[in-house]
Amino acid sequence: MGIFTKVMNKFETENKISDVKKFYLISAAGMPNYGDDMLTRGWINFLRIKYPKCIIYLDALDPIVAMSLYDNVNCVNYLWQLAQALGHDGDIASKFTDEYLIPKRERLMTEVFNEVESIHLVGGGYINELWDANLRLIELVSYFASKHEVPAYATGLGLQPLSSENAEKQIQFIDKFTIFDVRDPASYEVLNQFLPNKISFIGDDYFCFPVSDVVKLVESTMPILRLCIHNELRDENNDDELFLVEICRVIEGFIEKYPSSPIVFYEFRPGSDGVFYMNIKNRFPQVEMVFFEEIWKNGLFFSVKDYFVSTRFHFQLIVSSLGLSGLSYYWSDYYKNKFESLCDVSNWTAYQLNNDRVLDIDDFLSEPVILSRTDFRRVQLEKTQLANLIYQG
Repeated sequence: MGIFTKVMNKFETENKISDVKKFYLISAAGMPNYGDDMLTRGWINFLRIKYPKCIIYLDALDPIVAMSLYDNVNCVNYLWQLAQALGHDGDIASKFTDEYLIPKRERLMTEVFNEVESIHLVGGGYINELWDANLRLIELVSYFASKHEVPAYATGLGLQPLSSENAEKQIQFIDKFTIFDVRDPASYEVLNQFLPNKISFIGDDYFCFPVSDVVKLVESTMPILRLCIHNELRDENNDDELFLVEICRVIEGFIEKYPSSPIVFYEFRPGSDGVFYMNIKNRFPQVEMVFFEEIWKNGLFFSVKDYFVSTRFHFQLIVSSLGLSGLSYYWSDYYKNKFESLCDVSNWTAYQLNNDRVLDIDDFLSEPVILSRTDFRRVQLEKTQLANLIYQG
């Protein structure tokens, strides 16, 4: 091989490397919580298909756990740690003004942001007043995107609860985003009053990706009662007992009608979900856990004969994507807003725990039917168009 050929090969190799696109995602991945991690994997897979050689940085809640979930992704927690460190105080710009005072971690951040094509806040319900330090993620993305002259995107965010006062504080940062998309009408309304025509409201990021990546419809000889429940963010101390009584009524009714049928409990958040599972298992030993790791590896499989009870937004959305209906319980405004945002795309019945409304077990256990919602397909189309608009190849 001649020297000219060697030089040209070296040039072509370096040029190809420099043309590799780099993307920066921020999400609540790595807790883990199946909903947030599923959405994150959806975006990673989307980018891998569109840009097979791309380099992806994922700013995750827990990068160690995230590394066990996503292959060949650079998992960090730069913005998550910075948001927590700043709290309610601290000026981001001054922290990066004097180059002699910038710590190594922040220098690494600067190096990464100098190379990426964009910065993208991936959807979920993790930025709101319940975890108010997380609101600074919006400010941080706005700052670094402006400083490094790259577009900032936010998709499918559920920002409730968010007061008008706090929404107004975020406007100066949101205004610098190229696209800022929310998933529920309440989040849209509180922001749109300050930034009309800037905010889009389409739906959850789940709609961006093929349903078959997550769930499949299978044949079954018998119905299965499928539970995806937890007791997080309950308002009153007696909510646990009230909810347990309700779930026991449902299980007893199912066993009476289908004594030989399985009952399964899905673990979406390891550790946390186990507490409520053990309360049920102590009363009904036949209930079996489907662990997070199995769901993550193999996906979800349902049949048209199954019955569903959930307190989780994404479980309801996943089941609804097959046209199947179920029963959801909530006891806080946070979850009330979540479930109400699914009314047009889902055929589920929602019950507020402390309400006088009583579940009719016979009605719940009536013959299941598939009901495809037109609005689900519409949102799916619009979210797919949004994803392609953000990442134009």
